[in-house]
This record gives sequence, C-alpha cells and structure tokens, in this order.
Amino acid sequence: MQHKALTGLPIGIARDTDQDRRERLKRLRGCCDSGVHMRWFAARVASGREQAVENQLTDIGIEALVPMRKGPDLRRRHRVIPGVMMPVIHGYVLVHMPVDGVVLAGLRCLDHFISLVGGYERPMAITAQEVKRFKDLAEAGVYDWEKPTGKVFRRGDRVKLFDGPFTGFDGEVVSCRSDGKGDVVVSLEVFGRETHVTVPLAICEKL
Repeated sequence: MQHKALTGLPIGIARDTDQDRRERLKRLRGCCDSGVHMRWFAARVASGREQAVENQLTDIGIEALVPMRKGPDLRRRHRVIPGVMMPVIHGYVLVHMPVDGVVLAGLRCLDHFISLVGGYERPMAITAQEVKRFKDLAEAGVYDWEKPTGKVFRRGDRVKLFDGPFTGFDGEVVSCRSDGKGDVVVSLEVFGRETHVTVPLAICEKL
C-alpha cells in the first residue's frame, strides 16, 4: 500500500501573518471564559513536540493532555537502563475546547501544530469518559513499552483500536514488532483520509 503525503502550503493560500497569529491567540485565550459547550478533540502536532504544545496551551489557560508511558529499556554492557517517559501516541495532543470552528482554528497560532483531526468545522469529538479511561490506563502502566501484550500482528492484518483518540477506528497494519511489545503502525481512514498512526500494541485487537 502506498502512502502519499503533501507538505507545505498550497499555491495561492497565504501564510498567517503576525497579525493573524495574534488574533488567533486572542481567540484561544478568550475561549477559556466563554462559557460555551466544551469537548475534547485530538490535535496533530510535530512528533517529539507533544509536551511543548501541551505547555503552550496550559500557559494560556486551555486544558490539554498528553498521556505518557514508559519507553523501551536500553541494554548496555549487561546493564539495563530504564526507559524514559514518552507519549502513548506520538504526534497527538488532546485539547479541551469549545465546539466552535473559529475558536478551534486559533490552534494554528501554536508552534508545532499541524492540524485538528476532522477539521475545524466538523472536528472529531472525544468523550470525557474516553479521555479519563485513556489517562488512567496510561498512568497504570498498561501501555508501557516493555509490558508484554501476548499480541502478534503481521503486515496487512486488519485491527481495531479500542482506546485513545481513535477508539472504534479500524485499519491495516503497516509494520509491527514480533515480540508482543512496543508499538504498531496502523493505516486508518479518518474522515476519508488515509492516516498512519503509531500506537501501542495494547490498544489493538485483530479483526
């Protein structure tokens, strides 16, 4: 299966000016006291910058969450170096914001922000219960890299995700380890668009 991705901005669409960024940031700051209906959404960000985005949002008063897990242990000269903490799902930050496309579009002013899953007008909402479950399981170590899952997938297998922002989505395994630990790369169709996500084996079930 081929995966095609476009980078950059389409010709004819101007980049945000400094004034645009200031206006978007103003909308984000204002949404905290808007009193409108709030939901959780998944924001796609640059991999490795998840906590930086979380910190930016927290600094302006917006609730954000990056569930963390213990990464792979390193073995050096018969010594085991405990793994460092890493995001459960690379490249995504959960944000608690109003159901308002104009306000949500304000996320574009953040450094390292790429897109909102589902777009600004019809974003993919996540229930508070799903977010709490995801956070609690991460804190309990269920998604830790070294934790055996007893699951082994092969490229081309169909799987369904049952935890995290993509709960209920099914897709095709692109790559996977053979030891029952760590991550699996799954190709999902999210609102008509092919999306590759790297998730723990623990949240996948074979169809």
